[in-house]
Amino acid sequence: MIRHGETQANAARIMAGHLDSPLTAKGRQQALEAQKVVSALQNKPVAIFHSHLSRARETATIINEALNAPMHEDPDLAEIYAGDWEGATYEVIAEMFDGWPDVPNGESHIDFFQRVKQGKTRALNRFNDPVLIVCHGGVMRAFGEIHGIPTPGKFQNAHLYEFVPKPENPKFPWAIYDYRLCPKLKTLLKSESTIYQI
Repeated sequence: MIRHGETQANAARIMAGHLDSPLTAKGRQQALEAQKVVSALQNKPVAIFHSHLSRARETATIINEALNAPMHEDPDLAEIYAGDWEGATYEVIAEMFDGWPDVPNGESHIDFFQRVKQGKTRALNRFNDPVLIVCHGGVMRAFGEIHGIPTPGKFQNAHLYEFVPKPENPKFPWAIYDYRLCPKLKTLLKSESTIYQI
């Protein structure tokens, strides 16, 4: 899974939700760096799933220039609809990052979790080989919360998190790894991720 690259809303510290905030120049560069990481994987994704919002679509498209894999758009992988809070600054809606409050005129966290689960299931069941999901910070938080795993609420833009099946752990049946490209050695550095508090 990869969160989209930096957007204009991210740079302005504004809650985008379903607002279609485009990538910044930095966000496109982040996507290019993610492309290098993904293309260096030993087991490359055979398909890419992304939300219908342009920030996820553009990030996925940039990454896919090195893969030429089938791309599948799924609105269920979109960020939570934040209702009256869309366009508000992070400082105004700080409570949203500490939990899952009811958002005025927005999507309930129960409905959000349900559609994320549907989108995740479709992506994972479509192929027997690895797939890449390009989505949003809230979706990645929800992925953990669905399994009762708290998350810190901050996923880096355009950073690859690999989920490896770990069926012996029924609560959260994945081991998660971070990947970073070492330019000096021109190789991938892999480490166990602590992004989910398992």
